[in-house]
Amino acid sequence: MEKRLSIGMLIGWKIEPELCLASAMAASSHQADFFYFYPGDVKEATRTIRGKEWNGTKWVYNTFDYPDVIYDRMRRRGSDQFGNIYEKLAGIPITHTLIGKSMYKTKVYNLLLGHPELKKIVIPFMTMREPEKVIEFIQQHQQVVLKADRGAKGENTFTAEVKGDMLEVFDQTYIHQMNAEQTMALVELLTERRYCVQKLVQSTTVIQGFPFYIRVHIAKNGKNEWIVAFCSAGISLKSNIKIANSKKTLTVSTTWNRFLEHQFGEEVNGPMDQKIQKTALQLAHYLESQIGSGFHEIGLDIGIDEHRNICLFEAGIGLPSTLFNYVELARPAIEYSLYLARQSLK
Repeated sequence: MEKRLSIGMLIGWKIEPELCLASAMAASSHQADFFYFYPGDVKEATRTIRGKEWNGTKWVYNTFDYPDVIYDRMRRRGSDQFGNIYEKLAGIPITHTLIGKSMYKTKVYNLLLGHPELKKIVIPFMTMREPEKVIEFIQQHQQVVLKADRGAKGENTFTAEVKGDMLEVFDQTYIHQMNAEQTMALVELLTERRYCVQKLVQSTTVIQGFPFYIRVHIAKNGKNEWIVAFCSAGISLKSNIKIANSKKTLTVSTTWNRFLEHQFGEEVNGPMDQKIQKTALQLAHYLESQIGSGFHEIGLDIGIDEHRNICLFEAGIGLPSTLFNYVELARPAIEYSLYLARQSLK
C-alpha cells in the first residue's frame, strides 16, 4: 500500500479561508493529509510543527511530524524578516525555491521581449529612472499607468492622461490636475520608489465600455506539466476606473463562458479562448526556460484591446490570488506538491 503523504502549507500572514479549505479538500481527494502553519510553529529540535488541520467541521490545532512536502504560500526565501525558517525545513521538498517572492514587473517584460511571439503582447513600458525621459514617455503615449515595479493587486497604482498643458492623475480615489512642475515632482517621487510607467490599454467591454482584465492562472499539475487552471474576468463598473484589479475598485466577475459569449460572441474553446490559453502556456514554458523551474504557478493579468490583441498587464509568480476560483487554484498546487513528495521518495 502506498504511503499516505502529508502536505504542510507554509503561510506568513492571514490567508483566505477558502483557499485553506479548498487545499484540504484537494489533499483529501488524493488520500493525503494537509495542515497549515506559520514560521513560528516549527520546532526544529523535535522536527515537529504545530499547525491546524480540518476535522470535518472546523480547523483545529495539532502537532505534526515534518510533512513529506511543503506547499509554500509565503515565498520569502532569502528574506531576513522570517529568520531561518527555510533552513529549519531543509531536506523537505518545497514547491517554490526561487529567492524572494516574485520578480520585478519590468524584468518579466524585458524577458518576454526576447521571444519572437511573446514580445507582441508586451505593452510599451519604461522603468522610471530618468524623470525627463519618463515625461517624454507620458507625452508620447498620452494615457499611461504608473505602478510599483514590485507591487501587487493594483495597490498604489495611478492612471494619468495628458490634457493640454496639464496632467490629469487619478489615484483610484481622487483626480489631481498637475502642471509641469507638479508632474515633475510626482515623477521624481515615483522614480525614487522604483515605479514603472506603461501605456494605458483600453481593455473594455464591447457594449457598456467597462474596463476589464483577464486573470489566467497557469500552474503545474501532478505530472509536472504546465496547464491553464482557470480563466476569469474582473470588471470595473465605472468606465473612468481603469485599474480593475485594485482593492479600491468594486470589481465584479461572471462565469468564463458568459464572458466569452458577451465579449467575443464565442463559447469555451473558441478562437479567443484558445488564443489566450496558447499564449499563457507559451509564456509559462518560456519563463521557466529563462529563470529555472523554482516556481509552479503564474498569475497572468491581460487585457484585450479593440483589435482583439492580447496585452500583458503583468505576470506574477509571487502569490497569485483569485476572486472566486479557489478550488481551481488549490487543485493543481496540491497535485504538484504530491508529485514532488513522490519524486523525493523514489
